[in-house]
Amino acid sequence: MSPDLDTSFYFTPRGLGRFASRIAAARAALKAVCDDNPAARESGDSSVWHDNFAFEENQRLMLQFSRRIRELEHVMERACVVEPPLGPLSRAVIGARVTYVVEGERKPRVCEVVGYDEGDPATRRVAYDSPLGRALLGCRAGDVPELVLGSQSRGLEVLLVEAVRSEEVTCSAE
Repeated sequence: MSPDLDTSFYFTPRGLGRFASRIAAARAALKAVCDDNPAARESGDSSVWHDNFAFEENQRLMLQFSRRIRELEHVMERACVVEPPLGPLSRAVIGARVTYVVEGERKPRVCEVVGYDEGDPATRRVAYDSPLGRALLGCRAGDVPELVLGSQSRGLEVLLVEAVRSEEVTCSAE
């Protein structure tokens, strides 16, 4: 992941909390590896650094976790919280539930447009920056945006755009 320097990342309040938890978990993992360094240093042949696999692996993990933490913090520095909409909606926004039909299909599909890194197909949550999220964002009922997946394109007909009711929003530690 190498986000653009001028890019904002939009989160729902729930999504920002989950993202902050990911940073905390990565920091804890880095600390655990650092705390294990003395034991790893002592576990192998100390005459040549590269002969100590445990210590070398710790160094690799420290670099990996440090890089991941920097990437996550980069996103967090550019995070913008978007409050879920409360009233009627005319367009699909982050926090909207969208009912649509894929071209060539009859059965309507429903999804909730959510923030950065919040997508979860199993719960029909689609991140705004995913291909489907980009196609639906800003649409009104009756619009027919194109969903582009690689070299394929399919039309979607937006049937309904509505706010997700607050009692439907769960704040679980996913």
